[in-house]
Amino acid sequence: MAWLDFRGLGLDNDTLDRFTKEQLGLELGQGPLFGECGSGFQRMNFACPRSMLAGALSRIAEAAA
Repeated sequence: MAWLDFRGLGLDNDTLDRFTKEQLGLELGQGPLFGECGSGFQRMNFACPRSMLAGALSRIAEAAA
C-alpha cells in the first residue's frame, strides 16, 4: 500500500474521492478512514499487475499536471 498525497489539489475529501473514481477511474482507499491526519490522502494498493499500476500512476500524473 502507498499513501498518495492529493492535498495540493485543494479538494475536500468527498470531492477528492469522487475525482479519483469518476475522473481517474480509480478505486482508492480514503485516507480519512484512518483518522484526521489522512485528510487529503488516498491509499493505493500496489499488489496488482505492473501494467495496471503503470496506467493508474500515469492517469494520476496527467491529472496533476
